[in-house]
Amino acid sequence: EIFVGTSGWLYDWNLGKNFAWFVENSGLNAVELNASFYRFPFPNQIKSWVEKGGNIRFAIKVNRRITHIYRLRGESFALWKSFQELFSPLESNIDFYLFQFPPSFRPESFTEIEHFFNPASLKEFKFALEFRNEAWFQDDLIKKIEQLNLIMVSLDSPKQPEAIYITNGIIYLRFHGRTSWYNHNYTEEELKTIAQKCLNLRPQKIYAFFNNNHHMLENAQAFFSVLQKFKKLARQ
Repeated sequence: EIFVGTSGWLYDWNLGKNFAWFVENSGLNAVELNASFYRFPFPNQIKSWVEKGGNIRFAIKVNRRITHIYRLRGESFALWKSFQELFSPLESNIDFYLFQFPPSFRPESFTEIEHFFNPASLKEFKFALEFRNEAWFQDDLIKKIEQLNLIMVSLDSPKQPEAIYITNGIIYLRFHGRTSWYNHNYTEEELKTIAQKCLNLRPQKIYAFFNNNHHMLENAQAFFSVLQKFKKLARQ
C-alpha cells in the first residue's frame, strides 16, 4: 500500500486555503498535521477534519512539549494522554502519531523511549519516531526501535543520511529538501531513484510526506505517480 501527502495544507499552493480544497484537489491520499506540534488544536477543528477528511489518512505530529520540552520525561506522558484523547474523534483516520525529536536528543536517552513506549500497551504500529541527530542511525538502535513496535522515520534532508529504513514492514519517509531545508524542488530523477529504493525493500506499506513548502504539492503528486507506476511495472 502506498500513502503520499504533504506536511500540512495551508500553503500558497492551496487555492482554497482550507482542508476541504486539499481533500478534493490534491490527488493525494494522506497528510501530516504539523500545526499540532505548536499547539493543541481546538475540538471543533478536529470535528471539521473528521467531517471533511474523506479517505485521507492522517499522521499527527505530537506536540513539542512532549518531545522537546519534557523529552518523554516528567509530565510528558500525562500530556500525551490528553493529546491522544483530544484526537479520539479522528482516531479511525489516524495511521501514525509522529514524534519528532530535536538534534540534542541523543541515543543516551534511549531509556526514556523504552519507558514511554511500553510495548505491552502498543497494539498497533502507530508511533513513528523522527530523529534529527545522526547518531541514531545505527543498525543496533534501529533494531531496538523495531523491537518496541515503533517505526523509524527515514529523512531526505541536507544534513541527514539518505538511507531508507524499513521497520516492521513499513517505510515512513519525510522529504525536507536537499540543497536547503524546506526549499528544494525534487527533480524527476531524484524522485525515481528514491521510489526504486523504497520498492526494492519490499515494504508492506510506504508513507511519504513532503515538507518542502512551495514545491511540496507538485513533488508529492509526482512521487505518488512514480511509485504507482513502478509498482505496476513490478507486477508485470
